[in-house]
Amino acid sequence: MKAQRRYLDDAQHSWLRQWWRALQPREEGAVNLPGELLAMGRADRARLKRCSGLDDLLLESATHRLAGRLLTLEANKQWPRFSSVDYTPLALLAGALAQVTDDQANGASLAAQLGGAKPGETAPMSELRFRRLQQVRGIDDFYRQLVRALQLAKRKVDLAALAEDVLAWSLEQGHTSVAPSDGLKFRWARDYYLSAPDRASK
Repeated sequence: MKAQRRYLDDAQHSWLRQWWRALQPREEGAVNLPGELLAMGRADRARLKRCSGLDDLLLESATHRLAGRLLTLEANKQWPRFSSVDYTPLALLAGALAQVTDDQANGASLAAQLGGAKPGETAPMSELRFRRLQQVRGIDDFYRQLVRALQLAKRKVDLAALAEDVLAWSLEQGHTSVAPSDGLKFRWARDYYLSAPDRASK
């Protein structure tokens, strides 16, 4: 199952996965990386993970390596979906991706992994904490709660789905043009409260 593409195209998703791989421990025979990512490694990941909010994330070189290419690719689109000069959504994305240790590539959203429990099972994230995540408005508050959510998901998520959701949260803030039933909050609520079979039937 492929994560739904709302903001990033195939080239952008490919770049963010290469960037993420550059943060991981490298072994002999590992996947080749573009030259501009070869200098990156676990130290970059550690610095990103220590960031407490947007201001810190914007100062990291790894953030700029991720954002620079994504923004260039965005500017070359016939119909760009976000500003080619705004680093805020991509800084949040860099911080979130750095928390992930395993790319599940299953198309499931973070909310689906945190909820959707079967009867008698306990969801990884309580409903109270999920509601708090849904209600945050400040960027730094959202980032802190997102990091906690990724920890509860054992840092194993679909990178593409996570990227689309982080961008959606950032770009939907203050925009009334997004229909309530099409926004991230609705999609996360559906994914959290419904099991996988129930979601598939909707």
